[in-house]
Amino acid sequence: MAPKFLSVNDESWQTVLWRILTVVEGGHVDDSLTTAQELASQSMPDLLAEMFLRSYTTGSARGLPRGYNSEQMSGVVLRGSVDVSRLGDWVTRPWELPYIADYLTDDTLLARLLRWSAECLAGIVKAHGRARALREISANLAHVGRNPPHLLDAQRICLDVQHQALEPAKIVGLLLLEGAGVHHAAGNQALSGFLWNADVIYENYVYRLCQRAASRAGKRVDKSKLNFGVVISGTGPKLVTEPDVVFRDKTGTPVAITDSKYKRLTARPKSSDTYQVLTAAHVLGCQRISLSYPVDQDQQPTSWRISSLLGGNDIELTALPLNLMSLARPGGPRELIDKINSWLDRPIFS
Repeated sequence: MAPKFLSVNDESWQTVLWRILTVVEGGHVDDSLTTAQELASQSMPDLLAEMFLRSYTTGSARGLPRGYNSEQMSGVVLRGSVDVSRLGDWVTRPWELPYIADYLTDDTLLARLLRWSAECLAGIVKAHGRARALREISANLAHVGRNPPHLLDAQRICLDVQHQALEPAKIVGLLLLEGAGVHHAAGNQALSGFLWNADVIYENYVYRLCQRAASRAGKRVDKSKLNFGVVISGTGPKLVTEPDVVFRDKTGTPVAITDSKYKRLTARPKSSDTYQVLTAAHVLGCQRISLSYPVDQDQQPTSWRISSLLGGNDIELTALPLNLMSLARPGGPRELIDKINSWLDRPIFS
């Protein structure tokens, strides 16, 4: 699933997304829980299946975990504990003692989750080799129950040290199980979907770019809430605004503000997008402000001069397009930083 700011016509969009994630997450990405391909034939089910197969192959090398189940039984010798719920049967048949005994079994919650997940993935992957491998796993687990465990039971599954390699396979199973009863539309394939905070990812990445651009220009950046306004009647707190990035010079004076907008760039910004950055400009006394939009091809920025009939200095508002698809090139990050520096260094109202 490609984010809306990346071009799906370019097969390198996965690489771009991965580079953004590694910067935003500070490189703390667990390779065992992720997989990615640039081929169009690699669908989301295939990526999940690849994680599942790799995890299962490694984690089941010494066999799957076994567990104990309880069973109601009766006999002349007590095994386990007396079944007090069937004492009435003991009165009528005193030669048979009812009891509850535990027995070791392969039919565990994890085994049933893995079998069910393998069967689900085998029916929706595009690669024939993966489908065959998944069906083999299902056949090898034919001795365990076919129905998956309840979601709450599955979420409580804990793996011992010996079987930690099965964690990615368990996570894939939980993803499938969480969406097993949700159907948003009819189609030939069904797979649970999940959302990620793409707007936060983009906002954090723009902040990292601005940090490097500011460092090159001898400035620094910060992000903090600004309290403004004095209550002159009634009761209530001060007003608050929080611009995404504030550029400050060596003395700490604000010189520029940018706000990240995870939206499509149109001919002009929407009025709702300009309110916050204009408010911050008035509070901090900045004449240079911008709205940073993600785009998938190079575009020139557009600037507007904003005057106020209340007096004071005019404000320059710039719609700053950042071509994130440039990250597919070796010098992509530098191109984005150069674009931010070009906006910072350009004479105002020029």
